[in-house]
Amino acid sequence: MSDRTFFATALLAAIVMVGVALLPGLNSLPSGPISGGGTDYRRIEVTGEQLNRLVAGGDADIELVKVDGRNVLRIAALHDALAGDPLMGPHLVLAPDLEVAFAGMPVKITVNARAADKYGASGLRLNYWAGTGEGSGWQDFTMTRQFEDVSFIYEPPPRETGKDPGYDYLAIRPEVPEDVRAVFISSIVFERTTASEAGDAGN
Repeated sequence: MSDRTFFATALLAAIVMVGVALLPGLNSLPSGPISGGGTDYRRIEVTGEQLNRLVAGGDADIELVKVDGRNVLRIAALHDALAGDPLMGPHLVLAPDLEVAFAGMPVKITVNARAADKYGASGLRLNYWAGTGEGSGWQDFTMTRQFEDVSFIYEPPPRETGKDPGYDYLAIRPEVPEDVRAVFISSIVFERTTASEAGDAGN
């Protein structure tokens, strides 16, 4: 290969690599708050690569993995590594449009999950934390080796008049009585309901 051909080929390869690196979103996973844009806000579902939007928030290990041919999120934590604060551990951030849509209305939160294959947790903890500084408190659910839905209903406080929209959060973590424990999360669903629907769900 002549010097002219070599340098031309090298230059072309460099241009291609730079171009690929500059293409927005190419080979990157979704990140940042989840939004309800483009929906009627009655049902917001987070699945597949969208689960990558969860934030570790503390000393926890989170990663997308393949289970049964689909993307799920593995969340693992060490015993006593996570503080009680919902935001000091794995959590999903809800964009301001969802904070507005959910404020003062019962919201059903459903998580499809199971114990991980290795270090499988026997329990899952969920906590809906509103930007106002109030929350549902920790909701505890039993985990098995089969994917199943667990859910609870929480009504975020009404918005304060004149206050700018903020962020709400859903904290998710395995119960870790000792050593290390992990769970697989397949989907997270938020469903806006009415008071009567919430009452029926609680019966």
